[in-house]
Amino acid sequence: MKQGLGLELRQELKLHPQLILTLKLLPLTTVELEGLVRQEVEENPVLEERAEASDSEPAAADDFAPDSPEAESLAGQDFLGDSEQAPDELGGSTEFLDLVPDDGFFAATFQPSAGGENETDAIDLAAAEGPGVVESLMPELRAVLSEEDARIAELVLESLDDDGFLAVPEEELALNHGLEIGRLRAVLYHIQRVEPGGIACPDQRSALLVQLELHGHGPETLEYRLIEQCWQALLQLQLGRVARLLKTDVESVKAAAALLVGLEPRPGRRYSCRPAEYVAPDFSVFWRDNRICADYNDDRIPRLRLARRFVDILRNPRAFPPEQVDFARQKYQRAVMLLKAIESRRLTLERLIRVVVREQEGFFRHGPEHLKPATLKDAAAELGVHPSTVSRASANKYVETDYGIFPLKHFFKAGAGDKSRASIKELIRNVIEKESPDDPLSDDQIGARLQEQGVKISRRTVAKYRGELGIAGRNQRGKL
Repeated sequence: MKQGLGLELRQELKLHPQLILTLKLLPLTTVELEGLVRQEVEENPVLEERAEASDSEPAAADDFAPDSPEAESLAGQDFLGDSEQAPDELGGSTEFLDLVPDDGFFAATFQPSAGGENETDAIDLAAAEGPGVVESLMPELRAVLSEEDARIAELVLESLDDDGFLAVPEEELALNHGLEIGRLRAVLYHIQRVEPGGIACPDQRSALLVQLELHGHGPETLEYRLIEQCWQALLQLQLGRVARLLKTDVESVKAAAALLVGLEPRPGRRYSCRPAEYVAPDFSVFWRDNRICADYNDDRIPRLRLARRFVDILRNPRAFPPEQVDFARQKYQRAVMLLKAIESRRLTLERLIRVVVREQEGFFRHGPEHLKPATLKDAAAELGVHPSTVSRASANKYVETDYGIFPLKHFFKAGAGDKSRASIKELIRNVIEKESPDDPLSDDQIGARLQEQGVKISRRTVAKYRGELGIAGRNQRGKL
């Protein structure tokens, strides 16, 4: 063995800090981003909040362009070097304080950093409220999954509801993100067996079956059969009927049911201990001049400008101590990164809502039952970005319409034919609401009614969607 020096030429793909910050801002809610901006104004003296311009104050002639030569010159110049080309003059007649845009940005409650100013990196601006399901489970999953499967696992965890169940069907998730259904199911198998078990299952019944399996109760045990074969009867506490179906006695059923008390019916709630959140619609869709328009609600975001004293330092670095110049340069770079990320987020969201309004015009004109099938993958192709970018951009965003406030992801649903899953559910609800109380419709009859409306759907799918709507079966509706 011997030591030596050598040269090696290789290519590496690394995310630029600016891109990382942009991706972190995309999924933030309006309230979270507002707080982030206000917190940064407090920590970064280069940024100042300015009041709304009055009618007597004309708007700035030039808006801030993050990629402009002026911005890049001040952000990237080595002011402490011996170069003779110090940027004493920026050129042109534009006032530097007018380079920040007049457009408002979203924002709200943000947790301050525990460290000092210099300990907070620009990438860490988007602080989390606490370890959620993604942060808690991804380290364990990355240890057993390949890089590509870990990416799929992260998409799955981002699609869970507060109880830890998969909020969309497997097929829809695969379609939205362009995934192989077999590979997705293999990843789901690993996720579902992470403690306490059952996370990313489609429903409570499936989650409990996975937990029984992890506790050593296989399909042949009474506990497993109790849930697998007699779930509805168990929920209604029909122990005698359960005993007859399983060909055992009531006491054995009671003993098996007692074991189920120790299971976790909502496996994701340990990761969702979050304070109550209030919805502030990010978009408003309305009629204007007999056409559908969408407004991006950005009134909450403070309007920012650059502090004149720091601009003067960067314009005339030789007139100030090196330490002061270095401090001004660092804070300016941080401010530019934040402004670029916020502007990129705004443009992405505006483009995304335009796609939604154009593709779902029937929904905004006639109501929820006219929602068309759409996928995140198709929207990403139209915007020229990766599906994961659209997924982040649509997370935690809401749209105010004439028919109520809907999550932005509500407009990306799979379906049958030209009907989305959500619109088919609305049609089923409407059919049941119009049925005779004395003669309720069966699932087959509901399917036939939908087929008359041009929706081809099986009895099994009708029963599934009816259950997801919380509507009882024909016999129960007749009794009610």
